[in-house]
Amino acid sequence: MIIENICVATDGSDVAVRAAQMAVLLAHDGGGRIVAVSVAQPQFSLAPAAASTREVEAAIELALKAARAHVDTVARIAKAGGVACETLIKLASSPGPEIVRTAEDYRCDLIFMGYHGPSALDRSYAGSVAQQVLACSAIPVLVLRDPRETTKPEFSDISA
Repeated sequence: MIIENICVATDGSDVAVRAAQMAVLLAHDGGGRIVAVSVAQPQFSLAPAAASTREVEAAIELALKAARAHVDTVARIAKAGGVACETLIKLASSPGPEIVRTAEDYRCDLIFMGYHGPSALDRSYAGSVAQQVLACSAIPVLVLRDPRETTKPEFSDISA
């Protein structure tokens, strides 16, 4: 399989930045390009229906600004690595399907993303974004785990 287009999903976290760095190395070695996507998820202090139009617009603007910063970071990493990069910002309440849709639309050969564990909200509702992407993507997904959140396997001495 030749990897020419890599979709890098980013939320701006440290592990997402490390995933972008690794994706750029992979793209550079294969002569590919990066499609960086960040899905803006507005955070509301009240239920959106109870919030004023101004509060809703402010929350959306803040989320879009953060998403722009996230993809701009990936673009800087790609530029430093000599890899072409297109940046996209999406607005959705559920990032997983939007990431997969973007990778499909841009004919990506691989989705590369970081995993830092589900938030408390994710645990109680839909699971992590990485789990969503893995569950609904026909495109191969490479997930970089946060090394601080891994546990060392326990090995027993089989010969004993």
